[in-house]
Amino acid sequence: MNLRRVFVSFVLSLCLFGGLTVRAQNNTCEAGESPDLIIGDIQDRVRWGVIGNITAFSIGNITCNQGTCQANWLADVAEHPLFAQNMFRLKNNRFEQIGQSWVKHGFTALQQTICSSACLEATWGYLGVNCSDPYSASLNGAQARLGPKFEVNPATGVYPYPATDGSLTGDTIYKRLQVHTTDLDPASNPGAAYFAEVQAIAHDDSTGMNQQNNATYRRVNVTGTAGVFDIAFTAGASQRQKAALEAWGALDLTVVTTNVTDGANGRIIVAAKATSLGGSTWHYEYAVQNLTSNRAVGAFRVPIPAGAVVTNIGFHDADYHSGEPFAGTDWPATVDGSSVTWTTDTWLANPNANALRWGTLYNFRFDANVAPVTDQVRLNIFRPGDPTSVTASTLTPNACVMDGICAGSETCSNCPADCAGQGGGAGCCGNLACEPGENPCRCAADCGTQTAFELVCNDAIDNDCDGQTDCVDLDCCTAGACAGSDHDGDGFAACDCNDADADAWSKPGEARDLYLTKGAGSETILSWLAPTEPGGVMVAIVYDAIRSVNPADFVAAASCLPVAGPGVTTSSDMSDPGTGGVFFYLVRATNACPSGDGPLGTRSSGTPRDGRSCP
Repeated sequence: MNLRRVFVSFVLSLCLFGGLTVRAQNNTCEAGESPDLIIGDIQDRVRWGVIGNITAFSIGNITCNQGTCQANWLADVAEHPLFAQNMFRLKNNRFEQIGQSWVKHGFTALQQTICSSACLEATWGYLGVNCSDPYSASLNGAQARLGPKFEVNPATGVYPYPATDGSLTGDTIYKRLQVHTTDLDPASNPGAAYFAEVQAIAHDDSTGMNQQNNATYRRVNVTGTAGVFDIAFTAGASQRQKAALEAWGALDLTVVTTNVTDGANGRIIVAAKATSLGGSTWHYEYAVQNLTSNRAVGAFRVPIPAGAVVTNIGFHDADYHSGEPFAGTDWPATVDGSSVTWTTDTWLANPNANALRWGTLYNFRFDANVAPVTDQVRLNIFRPGDPTSVTASTLTPNACVMDGICAGSETCSNCPADCAGQGGGAGCCGNLACEPGENPCRCAADCGTQTAFELVCNDAIDNDCDGQTDCVDLDCCTAGACAGSDHDGDGFAACDCNDADADAWSKPGEARDLYLTKGAGSETILSWLAPTEPGGVMVAIVYDAIRSVNPADFVAAASCLPVAGPGVTTSSDMSDPGTGGVFFYLVRATNACPSGDGPLGTRSSGTPRDGRSCP
């Protein structure tokens, strides 16, 4: 092989001659790269039969890897994807989950092209970049490859292998997607719409922070009569990268859908609809889907005004089955002068309580003689940790009764007419809760005494009154509570900037004189000169080294190469483009402070080059 170096206006190509095969890019996961799995299609179904009032199904899916390197598909270790199958029904303005399965353990990836024609094939234990792998409904219903959901952490993709009872088989409905026959009967469900969902979980996908787009749903029809019901897919396409609950808002624009996180990379979706029943009465319907929260949800609170008349309270959950250890006790509801709250047992009282766990959707409903507004509902997190609760902005009864008294569920946010200015001056509620907009300077009664620095970094209070709270404040950038946090929103988890200094944000100039030299073996060594305009850096310049297989595309067709650290002006590439293959390179100087990416040079036309961001 001959190595030829070409340098033209900061773009360098590495060419290896002598053969006919051209590789699109390298499948190997290098620094800054990760797979990104999605369910590309829901393709078929199998009806396995009925036992009692339960019908068993399984649903086939095709998984695609739209990431920047190959996905692990190693059958005999805990480095392969899992697939959960779910069924939902929309009926009378109510979106409910009516069935779930255990998780299918993946094995042996094929290298197909449903999501892209640019599949870079990998060996059997991996799914290549832009490649797809099909699992038929029959395979997804094979009981000996179905493991329990309770052992899986959906936020990290970690699970034990082999799975508990994973090799066991049983009766027709064991482990499979179970749906009560009465939930399918058209006579009992006139006008209902049905949806199938498949969700993927994988460790390497989660490590790359790509776990939140792994669910896809597709609408289905119910067929059959006389208690023998089946499902068939409609002509509509699969809705890629969308959880089933998102179908409700897609079909009904009055539904409000909100995403929240549990503080540990877990995603929870809250959807709500308020319907007038005539007169002054409204029906409130909530659906909460836990997509990837391992911490789960243990309580759901909706604020109401004092004196509200609340009736017709309801709850619905999803059935666990086939030996999973969770209780099935419905959540009781309590009504006081400020809220309607549903709760299950606490973690300390019963770790196997009927919490809203990943891959499931629970419903909450009531009628009230109060019209809706947008306010905050609260979800208590089930597993111990921080935070203990999260809020979601959605439809609730109007908790503000403008009588000059800040009481019940009234706050400065939802009832400023009553609450603002009480207890200590403008912008201070005086309700002993430090709310958004309050700080120790304006409201010592609620928020405590001002400190010289942000000494407490996890209390949601701007302790030093500088407009920056907790991990956003530079005072907290080395605090344990903020470990790994991007405190100033610039993409770097470090104490790197003075946000009060505009000069710290200035961009560095163009890195120049990029050269390639051949190292040992197939290694290619890149070196360049620092820009003559360093910008307003607070630390040494950081560089992005980017490799592409297409000189016109340094975004979708590009990968990031490792750079040892700040100030280092070299990198190395161990990859080989293959016989006849070509690699192209760009280098960018980056200021660690916000808006600090330097240029990537210009095209021959004089227009600036675009390039992907590197971690």
